Amino acid sequence: MSSLIFKPIVPITIMSIFTFIMLVIVLINRKHIINRILILALVFLISQRPMIMEEEDSVYSLNLDVIFVVDTTLSMLAEDVKEETRIDLVKKICKDIVNTLPGSRFSIIAHHNAAFIKYPFSFDNAAILSVIDSIKIVEPNYSVGSSLSLPADYMKMLLNSSIITTNKGMLKREKIVFFFGDGELNNTEKLQTDLTKYDGMDKLIDNGAVIGIGTTEGGKIVAKGSFNTDKYTGGGKYIIDYSTQKPAISKLNEDNLKQVATKLGIDYFNYNSGKLTNKLAQIKDISEQETRHQKIKKENDIYYYFTFALMILLIYELYYYRRNEL
Repeated sequence: MSSLIFKPIVPITIMSIFTFIMLVIVLINRKHIINRILILALVFLISQRPMIMEEEDSVYSLNLDVIFVVDTTLSMLAEDVKEETRIDLVKKICKDIVNTLPGSRFSIIAHHNAAFIKYPFSFDNAAILSVIDSIKIVEPNYSVGSSLSLPADYMKMLLNSSIITTNKGMLKREKIVFFFGDGELNNTEKLQTDLTKYDGMDKLIDNGAVIGIGTTEGGKIVAKGSFNTDKYTGGGKYIIDYSTQKPAISKLNEDNLKQVATKLGIDYFNYNSGKLTNKLAQIKDISEQETRHQKIKKENDIYYYFTFALMILLIYELYYYRRNEL
């Protein structure tokens, strides 16, 4: 189904006033009236930028609601992974999952000093990939530590919204959670981890994994972006631990992440174990394909069709003018 819409290049009020004034001039002049009225009409029409919008489309999708929970604390800039930093690895993994499960609904929760929904559930996979690229680490001057229970409330909110969607007549949506982090807890005086916030959430989640990012040997935390300054690095490449005056080292704490996995009722594994491929295959096996109808904003310009007619009229007008002037 399609419809005609307008997205004016020039506001219709201004263009209407201009067209009216020019029309009066043409009528007073009484020369070549029909051609000039057609020119004015076409100029007015082109200025309003007519478009054809496709209002509905059939899309095939999977009945999967996938939540990415991403640790964006300072330790995720440690250099103990194959990618440049831990957060770079997380971004790569998230993109791989999106590309492996196309047509699913995805959402992103990020957390450092606080948690927030970076992107709500959406079928727009291209937008999700763009948001994944935009994920940033908290700056040192705002960092107050880390907590593994901060995302709990937002996770529960999204999981419950998935249930509501299912109740509206769609296929039963499988609720998938991928929880990424290094499990390291800092400054527990300001940010405490209360894993009881995850109680009962295992009944809301159908599949997924808690994925450990990093190594137990640890890695130095590289200074990147706007906080690559002497204030935090002492003039070097890495964030300095001022208690030792040496580069800060962040270590993967698998015990903490395993506790989260137990609470959520999903598997824990380190990304380096290579188990993600099997997990994604398992999730694809439980998925079903559905056809959904949605309004889309696919807009096709048609104004340029009228420019051809305008060009012919202007050429004729120029010919008429030159013939009568010479």
